[in-house]
Amino acid sequence: MSISPKVAPPLKGDSDGIYRIVVHGNSGTGKTTLSNSLGQILGVPVFHLDEIHWRPNWVEATSEEMKTELTKLVEQAEVTRSGWIVDGNYESKTGGMMDGYATDIIWLDPPFWEYFPRSLWRTFRRLLRLDKPCAPGCQETFKECFFSSNSIILWVITNHRKARRRYEPRWAADQTSEGGSGRWKRLGDVGEQTRWISEVSQYFKSL
Repeated sequence: MSISPKVAPPLKGDSDGIYRIVVHGNSGTGKTTLSNSLGQILGVPVFHLDEIHWRPNWVEATSEEMKTELTKLVEQAEVTRSGWIVDGNYESKTGGMMDGYATDIIWLDPPFWEYFPRSLWRTFRRLLRLDKPCAPGCQETFKECFFSSNSIILWVITNHRKARRRYEPRWAADQTSEGGSGRWKRLGDVGEQTRWISEVSQYFKSL
């Protein structure tokens, strides 16, 4: 009689089977899509930091306001013993506080040539009001997108290497082979992201 090898779970979770997940990555790398897919599989709420940071008409929340809202989210989850998914970065505002609470941290790091065209396409769709904005009441304009120092397109271009320099050392140090906790997972191109989501789905269906 053969014994099937034990399959390593695609997510760590905590000892009670609760999943608190943070998804990082440059703008356009697929954070929203992956987070929403995970939320449906796990049955947990998804919170997008863009929607917490931006008020209508592009008014920015302060660091204190963001930390207060995120603290409430964490405290409510503790009371209800439920998980959550948070996607986004905003470390200058949050101090990376959600990483400290997370059981799993997913870093999306696809090649620039793959996701930059998707970012352009998403921008045009938002300009044409075919896709919802990144946050309620924050409609993008052609001028802001292409002829402004706050351009999302410029941000995607200039932040690609910055994001990699920020997250790669953390991911590397967290590997179990380096004595880390193994909370960090790095996903590359859209094919790898899709396969991983499929693995997550199949794993939880088998439980």
